[in-house]
Amino acid sequence: MSEQKKAPAATEASDLTKLDSSNINLCSGFGQYHSANNKRDPKAYVGITLKQVTDMLATPPSTAKEQGQWAIFSNLASRDVIEQRKSGEFYALWADIDDPGGEPFQDMFSLACKVLDVDLMGYTSRSATEEKQKCRFIVPLAHPVNGNDFEIMQKILNDKLEAAGIMPDRKTETANQICYLPNKGEFYDWHENPFSGLLSVDTWGDEFHAELEALEAAERERGERLEQSKRKAYERMQSGVKSPIDAFNATYSTVDLLQQYGGKVKADRAVSPLSESGNAQMTIQDNGKLLSHHGSDKEAGLGKTAQSGKAQIIDPWDLFKFFEHGNDESLALKAAGEMFTDANGVSITTQNQRDYMEKQSASPEAIEAVNAMFEKVNPSPAELKQPDQTPKFDFKKFALNGDSEKMQAQMLEDKFVLEGLAILGQATAFYAKPNSGKTLLALYLLCDGIKRGEIEAEDVFYINADDNYKGLVTKLQIAEKYGFNMVAPGFNEFSVNEFALYIAAMIKADDCRGKVIILDTLKKFTNIMDKKVASDFGKYMRGFVSKGGTMILLAHTNKNRDLEGKVVFSGTSDIVDDVDCAYTIDVTESSDFSKTVLFENIKSRGDVEQEVAYSYANNITGATGGYIALLDSVQKVSTADAEEAKRQRGIMDQLEKNSLIIEAIQEALAGGEMKKTDLIDEAHKLSGVSKERVTKTLNAHTGQDWSKGHRWTRRKGEKHSYFYRALHYTDPALGLYEKLSNGE
Repeated sequence: MSEQKKAPAATEASDLTKLDSSNINLCSGFGQYHSANNKRDPKAYVGITLKQVTDMLATPPSTAKEQGQWAIFSNLASRDVIEQRKSGEFYALWADIDDPGGEPFQDMFSLACKVLDVDLMGYTSRSATEEKQKCRFIVPLAHPVNGNDFEIMQKILNDKLEAAGIMPDRKTETANQICYLPNKGEFYDWHENPFSGLLSVDTWGDEFHAELEALEAAERERGERLEQSKRKAYERMQSGVKSPIDAFNATYSTVDLLQQYGGKVKADRAVSPLSESGNAQMTIQDNGKLLSHHGSDKEAGLGKTAQSGKAQIIDPWDLFKFFEHGNDESLALKAAGEMFTDANGVSITTQNQRDYMEKQSASPEAIEAVNAMFEKVNPSPAELKQPDQTPKFDFKKFALNGDSEKMQAQMLEDKFVLEGLAILGQATAFYAKPNSGKTLLALYLLCDGIKRGEIEAEDVFYINADDNYKGLVTKLQIAEKYGFNMVAPGFNEFSVNEFALYIAAMIKADDCRGKVIILDTLKKFTNIMDKKVASDFGKYMRGFVSKGGTMILLAHTNKNRDLEGKVVFSGTSDIVDDVDCAYTIDVTESSDFSKTVLFENIKSRGDVEQEVAYSYANNITGATGGYIALLDSVQKVSTADAEEAKRQRGIMDQLEKNSLIIEAIQEALAGGEMKKTDLIDEAHKLSGVSKERVTKTLNAHTGQDWSKGHRWTRRKGEKHSYFYRALHYTDPALGLYEKLSNGE
């Protein structure tokens, strides 16, 4: 693959005014074949900013599409999909409408503005005509997202447009797909809506986390299939399979491996991980192999060329050899030979070595046949008979004896960075749903720790990688007030993609002691859904902490709760396994005026709080102080109130679980008081839920106290009948109604 390079910066960012993402240089080129990897005519990529794209709307060039300018809205100069997913930072989404269905561009743009409710620019494409007004939309982002998150957000964008009746081309859901920029053809029109606000991940928080969970579930299923395949290898060994290649192809699915290495599967077709076009030019054959018409696969030597010479035939072995071992068959054979063992733990390689030695007395033809098959895997007989020259292993070389004084000097005094929650010299993770206040509370506790003299402000580095420009400026003002350091991607040459290198440099220089690094949010620094990537992150985090550093991770929870109604951390368990301490943060009470959240410990090393609650004001506007006033409103909640917060969390969980039926009952009661039997019938029709569940929900939320989860009241009628009315917590007549209901 090509060497990764960042697109050249248009300006050197030296102050906050230059953090505006509209001035970030993005990957661009001219024509479909413009690529640094083009073997016939390689060309370096050019840069373009979103501001320049905006300027092109009103004054577009007019050139043939073959020379038309395109962009990948990432600061990584590459058309390699794997590189973009791993290292790209994307600053905009986009949609390609190739089939407008007879709708005028202006109508589609207006509908998109209404559906998306975010800043948007749109223009008709080079091939648009009066009758067929093909177009593209560009959606600038409030903050950059990585390649994997970009693909998720692209899917959500396309889903929203499709649900509104605008049919987008789904090819845009691949991170390296190029977007052709404004280019005037037979028919040209454009519009811009810069008034709704920039799109952020949190804007689509629920949809985003639902997609993450779906991807995680699919990855788990694929992993389970691969594990099952490995177990079946035992049976193949018993049946006499002696070739690593045969064993590998019999064990693994081509489709599963293709997706593991970055390809995309679409029904019976697929996109190669090496493709720069994003077109699905692979066909999945009945025998499970792939027939690829991607020119990039043929050029790279992936697979075997078909008899026609126009396509590549690709099986699991080809993928394994290419992506795991640089297309080196010797290395792949050695690795595969050790992968497969029989019930006694004997690998194919070992068994073939034994067979080889036994065949020394066999015919020359037999020996030659064995050699031909395994000469790249097995050492020669002479090598096998050589005495072992390896020095005797001594485990004592790992012993730490004699270093206790030096190590004791490295130990930090037990101090709290965040009172009661995060200890200096540890790694602590906080998991919360979007808009739960995790950033607000982290800043409050950090500032409080600085005021109490527990930590040195100049040693704190708050990396704000999940905020818009306005939010960053506000939090920078807080950092300047309290003396800690605020860091942001794209500013002063800081890059989240280089974060591991920064930490490695600190470890090597032994410059970690007392340093506090806060990551907001974790998903910007590692792929929490990928077990290997998350595990690698954990390794250098532990290295930093072992040298006296402190790391605090702010992360998200899953959309769904567990069986006890508690929020659950998102991603694999590797991060929680590697940190010293972990908490979930859950909103237990929310009104127009305040929110209460509960910290619950799920892992600890040290004397930390197991449960603690905080409250803060809700909906403070700029007129009343904005974020600074919000920060000043944070208060620790008493033990009694914390218990009440836990009780409220249970109530909110029930309200969430029963939300569909509650909405149906409230809709039925919108017209006024209803008899119980009539109410159950109507709610059953509106919700589609059984009458039994409707009845249980009706009983569970009947009462006079809104704070206890009650949503309607009842009064007794004649002949054991009951009548229900909606409960409104601001209804001044509620008390009188309850008295009348009770016959007082």
